Amino acid sequence: MILWVGLRVRSFLLRLSILISCTAALGCLQEAQAPSVERGLAVLMALLQDPNIDVRRTAAESLGKVGDRSALPTLLPLLTDSGPVVRATTAQALGRMATPDDEAVIAALARSLRDPDDRVRQAAALAIGEIEPSPRQLAPLVDLLRASDVQIRRAAVRALMPLDTGQVVEWLLPLLDDPDAEVRQGAVAALGLSGDARAVAALGKRLAQDPSPAVRAESAYHLGELSGHNTYALLRVAVENEADRDVRRWIEAELKALRAND
Repeated sequence: MILWVGLRVRSFLLRLSILISCTAALGCLQEAQAPSVERGLAVLMALLQDPNIDVRRTAAESLGKVGDRSALPTLLPLLTDSGPVVRATTAQALGRMATPDDEAVIAALARSLRDPDDRVRQAAALAIGEIEPSPRQLAPLVDLLRASDVQIRRAAVRALMPLDTGQVVEWLLPLLDDPDAEVRQGAVAALGLSGDARAVAALGKRLAQDPSPAVRAESAYHLGELSGHNTYALLRVAVENEADRDVRRWIEAELKALRAND
């Protein structure tokens, strides 16, 4: 039994040392000869199938750092790996490597927003933001924004926040009435960056009526950013009626900023 365990440990350490060597070599692509780079990539891609979860995770992370797009087809299946840490690392790597032309990657990351592990959902949302796909490519998110599982709705709205939300305002407006405060806050943040005139009235309503102080504070901040859209009056009314000290400070700060810019 002791001998068997020792052999397993030695085997793992050998694979790990190969992985580290490949990663180190690929970190200096300009100095390495092309055949060495190709061999290193081949080894890393092979290690994505390793039975040890740490080896698979490190191989996925290394490929993401190298950024060679030839690894995309081999890396993509790991979004359904048995290990959540591998799935999250793979999503992060794909976000670094993929472009809006990689529709299969975008579709797979959108499916990962349903992942049962929060780390994976967050990594997938960030990866989608890094890739910056078009609204057409993000059409599957419409159903996710209406999912019964609040964790999925939170992940879907996080995926939209870094994008050009001016093109998806119709998806965001209904989320302002979501029963979950975190979803509403994400929708407020995304709408505040949209530049859409409808956002002013929508955020003004959240500032005046939302039961969550975090949502009201987010609304005040983004209303301040929408200067020039008659936001000053909305903020003045809100500061007079706001009972929460922290939210009132946010409103006052935005009012001060608007006055300074006049």
